[in-house]
Amino acid sequence: MAPQLTAIGNPVFDIIETPYVKTEGRVLSGCSTNACLAFSKLGGRSALVGRVGEDFYKEFLSKTGEYEVHAYPLLSDESGGFHLIYHDSRMTDRTLKVLGIAGAIDYSEFPSKLLESKLFIIAPILGEVNYQFVRMLRDDIGPDRPILVDPQGLVREIDKGVVVRRPREDAYKVLSISDVFKPNEHECEVLFPGLHPSKAAVEIVRRGSKVGIVTVADRGSYVAWDNKLYHVPAYKTVERDPTGCGDVYIGAYAYKYLQTRDPLVSSAYASAAASFMVESVGPDFPLPRKTVEERFQWIYDRVERVEA
Repeated sequence: MAPQLTAIGNPVFDIIETPYVKTEGRVLSGCSTNACLAFSKLGGRSALVGRVGEDFYKEFLSKTGEYEVHAYPLLSDESGGFHLIYHDSRMTDRTLKVLGIAGAIDYSEFPSKLLESKLFIIAPILGEVNYQFVRMLRDDIGPDRPILVDPQGLVREIDKGVVVRRPREDAYKVLSISDVFKPNEHECEVLFPGLHPSKAAVEIVRRGSKVGIVTVADRGSYVAWDNKLYHVPAYKTVERDPTGCGDVYIGAYAYKYLQTRDPLVSSAYASAAASFMVESVGPDFPLPRKTVEERFQWIYDRVERVEA
């Protein structure tokens, strides 16, 4: 049976250090990876295409298989990874020191059978997926199947072994052919300098995406579409590690959007799912569907319309 979701982007194996926890060695992470893990844990069928080295190849297949994510690994000289160090107790931003870089993904390597998927997530870590890839994917699948984009890897470059954010033309071009474009507040500062996150969500739609979402950590997210703008709150919980929360957000959004085609419902559901990731560290985060639904209802009851 074909996967409902295919995510494209390299997995990473990270060391994560927050004021509250530190991983023992490197753990599987990455936006495409966490999005697929969330989608599958919620009951969907997902596939993951990304490049990984022999150093973590077996571990990658083992962990994705454990959660029924259908992995399509492309071999790289080494696996990607970062040492993430969070700046303060609120954990709103972090420094990423590079541990490894996996290679780029060429569209010719994309398994053609995955073109049958109902929706797609583009989630590069460090520029391994470019506009040309997304353009060719869009041409092959047509206009009706959604492409959701987390642009974190489209605005990253390496400067002296540390990741920095810079505006890159590919990010704006990918935005223009996406259905959902979801940066966080720090990526917005780079892409749309001077704009409040709520205004940035509107700007995303103005530039061509059907839905614009900007996540703002423990303050929730802003969602814009069809001349509408809403604030979706975050669920209040005990935060241990925010790594991957935005990844789980987009994976859970995809899961709910496939059922409802409703951006607001999907965003509230995504916010609920992300609250479980912040309580955990690494790929073994729980997503109990009954409790996700309960948190979703709490959040949905508190969404607010915002002046666009």
